[in-house]
Amino acid sequence: MNHNQPAKLRNRLAGTFAAAALFATVLGVSSPAQAQQAAPEVNLAPSPIQSLGQSLYNDGIYLNSRYLGEFAGSVSGGQRQGTDYAGELNFGATFDMEKLAGIQGGSFHVLFTQRHGRALAFDAINNSVSVQQIYGGGQTAQMTILTYEQKFFNNMADIEFGRTDVGDSFDVSSFYCDFQSNALCGNPPDMGKIVSTSFYPISVWGGRLLITPTPNVYFKVGAYQATNNQNPDAHHGFYFGTAGSSGYMLPIELGYKFKTPGAIANNRYDIGALIDRTHYDAAFYSPNTQFGRAAIYAQAQQMVYQAAPNSPRGVYLFGEAMVGTAGGKQVSNLQAEAGMIWEGPLASRPNDNIGLAVSGLHYNNRYLNSLYQTRLAEGGAGRPDHNLIMTEIHYAIQVNKWLNVMPNFQYVINPDGQGFSTYATHNLPNAAVFGIQLYVDLPTLFGIPTKS
Repeated sequence: MNHNQPAKLRNRLAGTFAAAALFATVLGVSSPAQAQQAAPEVNLAPSPIQSLGQSLYNDGIYLNSRYLGEFAGSVSGGQRQGTDYAGELNFGATFDMEKLAGIQGGSFHVLFTQRHGRALAFDAINNSVSVQQIYGGGQTAQMTILTYEQKFFNNMADIEFGRTDVGDSFDVSSFYCDFQSNALCGNPPDMGKIVSTSFYPISVWGGRLLITPTPNVYFKVGAYQATNNQNPDAHHGFYFGTAGSSGYMLPIELGYKFKTPGAIANNRYDIGALIDRTHYDAAFYSPNTQFGRAAIYAQAQQMVYQAAPNSPRGVYLFGEAMVGTAGGKQVSNLQAEAGMIWEGPLASRPNDNIGLAVSGLHYNNRYLNSLYQTRLAEGGAGRPDHNLIMTEIHYAIQVNKWLNVMPNFQYVINPDGQGFSTYATHNLPNAAVFGIQLYVDLPTLFGIPTKS
């Protein structure tokens, strides 16, 4: 091992954080002693582009776009140390069919994504769950969403179908993607280990029905294709066939929600199930092809502290747990996560937030026994750990209306050794990771109106 490598890595990390700090300062991040005021807005769009954006908005075409970049560097633990960067540029639009065609309650959604970069978990740490949630699903350009949505009965019923993914509607919270870790952002990692459908940015045929009989109670049910034929590098999201489909998944969710006046998100409690009706291989369980598996889950999120009446500033807690019901057939049979978002921790920084969360994944015995046998065959030693635990703490700085910079620290306990092409021959030491996430709201940057 090169003894200069740790020093070089520390210097690289220090330089990256220093550059990010300077970048944030130049763009108007005040010190805690200063009031957070709107920095002078940078407007990069020529007036014809702004005029076009405003005209489209007036006609019912609402543009959306963002750039999300994530740097991660490990300073200890894992298979080895290193640094990586991954990012995503997306561009989409919502078409208001009432304005465009007189169809009340109708809308058409489209989104294209382009992902690039590399993942530290797969290049250095050797862990199956990434510390950069923006990596995966094809590092290429692809169509991610192409759906039609129709609301009925004064919005009590809402149906959406087309090219989409199950994680857009089920077992999801607006707080999860306040974090950089893929153990938290998106859907809990256990979901991808027990069902056979695809996740963002890869789309499949699917849809969901949302029924809201009262303002506080909702019920959702969906159906989604499961296929091994979604090859983003070859099809870029434009393969609409069903060849290669292995079945389908039926998710359901029942929830209760209410809102604290002024809060940024609903207080919500829900339970759900994922019913997977697919054929799949589980060689660690049996050489025969298996059919059918399921999981049940529960979620909760609640504002527990409010800085002032009707203020968005305060502390929000959230948690989720998922249990597989197919026993030894599933790679993982238990996953849980819990965390906190402190919105506006300082009166002088009302748009910043502090996040703290932990996620745990429990592998089942049969699966670990198969990994252990693989390790012994490769000349390794040591039984694999049952639990993969990943934590993150961050401070998100809202620099101005269009830029958010989020330094973060992540700690990976028991890296599972499944991030490389070959399984680790020994248990890996816990990994310490420093990260920086950059979020750029492009329509706001260019002065183009948007609609959530």
